[in-house]
Amino acid sequence: MTERDELIETLARHRGFLLHTAAGLTEEQARTASTVSALTIAGLLKHVADTEEGWMQFAIHGSESFGGGGVYESDVDWEAVDAAAADNNGDWGSSEWEDTRFVLSDDETLDVLRARIHTVAAATEQILREADLDHSTPLPEAPWFEPGTSWSVRRVALHMIAEISQHAGHADIIREAIDGQRTMG
Repeated sequence: MTERDELIETLARHRGFLLHTAAGLTEEQARTASTVSALTIAGLLKHVADTEEGWMQFAIHGSESFGGGGVYESDVDWEAVDAAAADNNGDWGSSEWEDTRFVLSDDETLDVLRARIHTVAAATEQILREADLDHSTPLPEAPWFEPGTSWSVRRVALHMIAEISQHAGHADIIREAIDGQRTMG
């Protein structure tokens, strides 16, 4: 098995864990925030698809692929963001810069979200099969990235494995609180 195959297989496995958490849920259950967190399983499905798509486009096209919006916008006043987070006891999500990738429209049903994950996965697989894994791109300016750091396509794929794994675990906890079902143990 090649390195490319291993990256693709590992991403697929962890996406599978996340998708499995949504199996058998109603639309209402998928949108239920069942813990102290505002996260829902449907919101996590949306976030993972959006995040994977964005990072894989970054790996190929650089920071301009983020579209000049959200937290990677070049003219963000990071001191104001830090101050807002400090005013909210370090909670970035309580500020006006809250990540809206977890917010769902009425059209974003479980079927639509699952299909989107599969579409994004296919695009990621194609990128990982064809791209130079050593191709490196400077990270966008953000307080959580060391200035001047670049990530290779390989590093972006590893980041996505971690991101998807983390959210699959979140989804598992949310699912267990909804109906007692566990997908990871």
